[in-house]
Amino acid sequence: MGWILFGLDDAILGAVITTTAFEREFNLSTSMQGTVTSLFELGCFAGALLVSLFGERFSRRGLLFIYTVPMIIGSVIQVAAQNTGMLIAGRMIAGVGLGGITSTLPSWQNETSPAKLRGTVICTSLSFLIIGQLIAYWAGYGLLQQFPTENITWRLLFALQTISVSIMAFMVLFMPESPRWLIAHGRYDQARSVVSCLLNRPENDILVNEQIEDMTRAITFEQEHGATWTDLFTFKKNDDGPREKRRVFTVSNYSLETAQPFSGSTVLSFYLTTIFEGSVGFSEHLSTLMSGFLQVWFLLASFLTWFLIERAGRRNCFMVTAICMGITMVVLAAMVKVNTKPTGYVATVCLFLYQSFFTWGWMAGVWCYSNEILSTTYRAKGGGLCVALQWLFDFVILQVTPIGIDQIGWGMFLVFAVFNFAYAPLVWFFCPETAGVPLESIDAMYLPGVDPVKESKRIRKHMKEQATERYVHGGENGKGERHELGRITSLMGENKPEERRIENFDAGTQNTKMATLE
Repeated sequence: MGWILFGLDDAILGAVITTTAFEREFNLSTSMQGTVTSLFELGCFAGALLVSLFGERFSRRGLLFIYTVPMIIGSVIQVAAQNTGMLIAGRMIAGVGLGGITSTLPSWQNETSPAKLRGTVICTSLSFLIIGQLIAYWAGYGLLQQFPTENITWRLLFALQTISVSIMAFMVLFMPESPRWLIAHGRYDQARSVVSCLLNRPENDILVNEQIEDMTRAITFEQEHGATWTDLFTFKKNDDGPREKRRVFTVSNYSLETAQPFSGSTVLSFYLTTIFEGSVGFSEHLSTLMSGFLQVWFLLASFLTWFLIERAGRRNCFMVTAICMGITMVVLAAMVKVNTKPTGYVATVCLFLYQSFFTWGWMAGVWCYSNEILSTTYRAKGGGLCVALQWLFDFVILQVTPIGIDQIGWGMFLVFAVFNFAYAPLVWFFCPETAGVPLESIDAMYLPGVDPVKESKRIRKHMKEQATERYVHGGENGKGERHELGRITSLMGENKPEERRIENFDAGTQNTKMATLE
């Protein structure tokens, strides 16, 4: 429901901004369209930044519930908007809520998912984001046919936000808390209970013990080497910590979180109908219809990502699709420049191809990778900061795009092409592969003196060897079954507090069994 909400917010304004009723009610100029659209992104930036600053004080589940409140308030104001000021206020307040939700939701999902399915879980969730966009576009199309000149069209669309966030707030009450957050805050018994439920095994099972032990070792190691904003932005000599600075900068500055807005995807989400009308030359009716068809294709294409994210890996998906997105944008720019009816059809095909490449690489991949690459102690800080930067750059792009299309037309698509081509080498040099690697083992890629990209290859090879050996010989559980492996956490230190608790727990269980037998 959180991702459906994201998709609705992403597409609702784009679905109504060019309609007769909306233009008559608010009479927005080209620059004001960019302002209204981009100020929503500014609200999202504020919400995500608050998670970065204060998010670690609250549980992941608690944060999700808290941020549904401004989302509900903002959506109600949008439904009741009587002027541009009310519309902007509602968009910004709702943006604060969505910014907090999008900063927290991927972290919570990553921390409660098994390593082998972590990418797939995020990819399926992003398919629900597209479903949210589909609901917005097709609801807009249907309402436009029934009420082409009445305000009920856009008011009902904005009301969809209120409905979806209310359902999400109710569902959050029944979700499990992140076991990694619980361990980081010393709540070991609750963490053991959650892990036991997620694995569907008894609390004293060997796999439960292994996961609790690995999480505790990694989190303790991270906390011993600093987990404050000062540590993040202070460079120390002979620092033997897990190089948190590089991890945060990798997902925020080098490539990932800034890649989405500058790739052109944000523009397509918000201004798709406008692009079909102004750049391709379709009528209002056909533009709305084609926007809906494109979202249907977007959803169908996203199903392939479920397979690619784990099989092909994050790095390969990022690099290949970035190049393909760049090529598509170049062809799109050329077709828009020629501006004939046949080139309009080719431009439409380019938009369909672009959405395919984007969903196969950068849509779900960024949300998965940017959270799993961060350590538990920095996941709220780093994750919130990275998402905040993405929303900030979304704000910038949405502010200038309408003016850019109006002034240089097809040249805007060439700008996006250049950015897409630049992402491939950045991923090659700075982003290690994380597919199938437990979150605790990713710390080992960032130990001092280690090249993260090369170390990721070594760790994944080691994990495969361990998996084969345990499968053949039966492992410690004697059942010969595959499960979470790659326990590289011996690099993180030994004999931490929870390990002693595990030993005591096992010893107590064994004593109880012996007493029963006697």
